[in-house]
Amino acid sequence: MKITVDGVQYDVDVEADMPLLWVLRDELHVKGVKYGCGVGACGACTVHIDGVALRSCQTPVGDVNGSVTTINGLGTPDAMHAVQAAWAEHQVAQCGYCQSGQIMQAASLLSENPEPTDA
Repeated sequence: MKITVDGVQYDVDVEADMPLLWVLRDELHVKGVKYGCGVGACGACTVHIDGVALRSCQTPVGDVNGSVTTINGLGTPDAMHAVQAAWAEHQVAQCGYCQSGQIMQAASLLSENPEPTDA
C-alpha cells in the first residue's frame, strides 16, 4: 500500500490493520513518533493526517487516506513551526519522549482555533 509521510510517498508491504505507529517506526524508521501507552491516552504517538491530530497507535494504516505529518516533518531546525519555536523560546520543561506528541497536538489545535481559551 502507498502512504505519504512528511511529503514523501512510500510503498509499504504491511497488513492493513497494522497500527500506523509501527509502520512509521519499524518500516519507515521515523523515530520522532513515540510509543507511550499503546491505547491512545498519552499522546506520545500523535501525528497529523491531513492536518488533524490522531493517535497513530490506534490508527490502522489501512484507514490512512491522507497525508501523514510527523514531528520530523512539522518544521526544520532552520524553519521551525511556530509551536516548535515557542517551545524552544520558552524552554518548555517536558521530557523529550512525550514532547513531540504534545507539540503535534498543540499545532493541530492552533490550526483549528488560532485563539483558544482555557474554557
